[in-house]
Amino acid sequence: MTEHERTATLSREVTVADTAAAWGADFPPAASTPFVLGLGEVACHQAVAGDLEEGEITVGTAARIEHLLPSKVGSQLTAHARLIAASGRRFEFEVEVFDGDELVARIAHTRAAVLRQRITDRL
Repeated sequence: MTEHERTATLSREVTVADTAAAWGADFPPAASTPFVLGLGEVACHQAVAGDLEEGEITVGTAARIEHLLPSKVGSQLTAHARLIAASGRRFEFEVEVFDGDELVARIAHTRAAVLRQRITDRL
């Protein structure tokens, strides 16, 4: 891996399918925590993708999320991921997710580099 700071930013609009209400009528029509986490996960992968070996991908191994505010359908959420530590095949990230200027989530996330073929073979 190179010595440059590894960051990535990814934005996506919240759709009805991305809401907690899509999981059941008891839940609000706001961006679901799984959606917010997924956005952060993809941003983390993108931050280190250029440093992976041929045939490698990253997979999530741990996450801690603080989902602080709701975001309505049509909101543009933006995840800013920053690599804070790397050890061998493991990567630790800090992620902040914004709805406009408002911080809606903080995520501490760990990913590991694996051979894509190993995953597909297990499937």
